[in-house]
Amino acid sequence: MKRALAVLGAATFVGLALSDAANATTYTSDPNLADFFSPTYATLSNFFAGDVSSPYTPTNATLSSGLRVYDGGALTGLSPANNWILATLPNASAAIRVFPNIDHFGSQYDGFQYTIAGSNDLTTWTALFDATSVSGAGEPFTLGSSTGTAPTNVNNVGTPGFGPGGEVGYIADFTFASAYKYYAFGAGTVAFAQGNPDQALSAVGIGAVPEPSTWAMLVIGFAGVGFMAYRRTSKAAMRFA
Repeated sequence: MKRALAVLGAATFVGLALSDAANATTYTSDPNLADFFSPTYATLSNFFAGDVSSPYTPTNATLSSGLRVYDGGALTGLSPANNWILATLPNASAAIRVFPNIDHFGSQYDGFQYTIAGSNDLTTWTALFDATSVSGAGEPFTLGSSTGTAPTNVNNVGTPGFGPGGEVGYIADFTFASAYKYYAFGAGTVAFAQGNPDQALSAVGIGAVPEPSTWAMLVIGFAGVGFMAYRRTSKAAMRFA
């Protein structure tokens, strides 16, 4: 019984460890935008202001120019109180890379200015992420709290592209539980709370699925060793019973 409880405890610990790993955000400070280029960019639409007209599909070259879109509109199935920019991928993907445009450098909300919803039919939407607080008194800022799935990685520095109104920065990688073809970006809770509910984006691309962290794999390995040892002990006890 004790051994069974030990194995159950190890399994629970593994589950908690993996949950923590999935929800943790890693921060980097790489100023080279080319290190973050996506192989595929979403077409951005449903916006009414910026440096380009709608619809707009970024490229590596235009991203490097720091062009931005903002001032979104209504989308069926989403709150009309927000202004939604639509990002349409060629194919559904669970992993995306978000390229915010930092046009209010030094403002706490600007790197985490958005909320994300996903859909495959442009009618039914799933809430995926919302920044509810940001930490830090000055650059670089980190995500304080959020709902949904937090980004796995945030490069919380500027990565010029300098554009007419701001620069690309706070590039964030997300991996969601399901794949979506359509992603909607509205202004996040932090942006509303700090008086600027008008998110600006330079691009949204397909992101890389993160590798499991080394320590998490070690935890799984130790749990597996413990389980095998328990099985061997149980079989030995049955032979001598």
